[in-house]
Amino acid sequence: YTSLSDQNPKLRKRVADMTKNIAQGAEWQGRSDWAESNVPGFGSLEEARSKLLEVIQACATKENVTITGKEFIEQAKPIAALDGSTIEQAGYFDKATVKITLNGVKEQQLFAWMFALQEPKSFLGITRFQMEPANQNKTVNCEVEVTQFYRQRDPVAPNKLTKAN
Repeated sequence: YTSLSDQNPKLRKRVADMTKNIAQGAEWQGRSDWAESNVPGFGSLEEARSKLLEVIQACATKENVTITGKEFIEQAKPIAALDGSTIEQAGYFDKATVKITLNGVKEQQLFAWMFALQEPKSFLGITRFQMEPANQNKTVNCEVEVTQFYRQRDPVAPNKLTKAN
């Protein structure tokens, strides 16, 4: 009887934890639904890279930031296992990454550009940032890696047809 009585607090805590996890399930399902309905879709890595460069350049033009260099970052290759097979590094999203070089940019313009570039629905973010001061007044030189996360569209899925009058 005593050993069973001692287990009651542990069981109550376990039930409380389970109830909390079930309650959070709806919240996480809502987040998953939001991600599914907002994630951009591209047909290929090249299409994603092209769109990424367009967005970066549009934000840079708007904020008067001059991009002095662009370099695409290749994705990591699959890891080879001991038996000769490859271990896929599959994730939830595909991604396209570009490294941007900015020289002599004013801090205020840089941060305005970074703020304009990132918004949740774009699934675009700065994944690496390295900054060093330049010799001129409040200007910096920096390297920024910008990554576009996306879902690859199914190439065999037919395009939606629309009717033109």
